[in-house]
Amino acid sequence: MQYPRMSRTQRLCRRSGQLGALLTLTACLCASTALTAATDFSGMWLPAADLDPPLTATDLAFTAQGKAVFAAFDAKKLDSTRFCMPFGTPRNTLNTVADPLEILQRPEQLTLIFDRLGDVRRIFTDGRAAPADPIPGWMGYSTGTWEKDTLVVNTVALTSESILTDQGIPHSETLQLQERYSLLQKNQEKLLQIAMVLTDPDYYAKPLKVVRYFRPAPAVQMSAGSVTCLLDQWRSRLETINRELFQSKAAPVRELK
Repeated sequence: MQYPRMSRTQRLCRRSGQLGALLTLTACLCASTALTAATDFSGMWLPAADLDPPLTATDLAFTAQGKAVFAAFDAKKLDSTRFCMPFGTPRNTLNTVADPLEILQRPEQLTLIFDRLGDVRRIFTDGRAAPADPIPGWMGYSTGTWEKDTLVVNTVALTSESILTDQGIPHSETLQLQERYSLLQKNQEKLLQIAMVLTDPDYYAKPLKVVRYFRPAPAVQMSAGSVTCLLDQWRSRLETINRELFQSKAAPVRELK
């Protein structure tokens, strides 16, 4: 049986198709290799509060500006969590309360979901650089690179509306955060270690160095997050309104003529 002879254009198209398929296969194999080469942080985690000493103001070398901002802190007005706003980065990681952290991992991105107020943080591991002039936000802009089994994350553009701890330890918008994510064995248990260096020359005379540990918690489930906070705020406000109504003075009774 004889097949029709292909023209030169048809032969080139066929070769191009084969080349495209080969490139696609190569890209898939590279992505698979990148995924297996990197440490897998995915899963549910709980803060290991017994291993994490709290960050306190006595440990810090404030500048004059940083000391003044800290002294003026009023939790009722300046703590974002009281208004169901995000914890923000890095407060969500520094927090040692037993609220779950869920990590979703793909070759190009690590996604961190913090319980309670539902902070969602994205760490880009696809090789991109941070924008030249990013707008400050609650989570900042995070990019990560691998050093063997350790993920090194650099974050910029963190809004000064967030704080570092419940006590109101502040940071400015010049804060640069570097984190090193790694898995280790400590006292015969598996731990996620996040070693942080916070560089903020406006508020601190030297970088802050903090380490946080998390334990695997595969059976833990996330809560309703900020929805619960909003409901609590609504109930509290309703209770206040009712209390004011009952405690108000009764209106004078008018006599009938």
